[in-house]
Amino acid sequence: MGITDFLLNLVGITKVYRLRRKYDRVREKADKIRNRLIRVQILSVLDSVEQPLEMLEEQKLTRYERKRLVLYVESGIEKAKRMLERKEELVKNLYNKQRV
Repeated sequence: MGITDFLLNLVGITKVYRLRRKYDRVREKADKIRNRLIRVQILSVLDSVEQPLEMLEEQKLTRYERKRLVLYVESGIEKAKRMLERKEELVKNLYNKQRV
């Protein structure tokens, strides 16, 4: 293993650790939501991202697979963040759907 392989591997690992930290922060914020309907929606988005994130942490992957999974995980985390920011709108929409 050359020095360049070591450095590239180190960069990949730090990217995965950053994604894990983002995931954990968003998960904690979602767990604090009192409204069960919104919490379930956000947690379902985060649950769909958890398995690929574990694959990134544990398995040896090619650069292509790693990039594809990183993009998928990043988009899922961002989607959950946006849902957290718009939770008031989600509450209104959910209650309007229930009334119909």
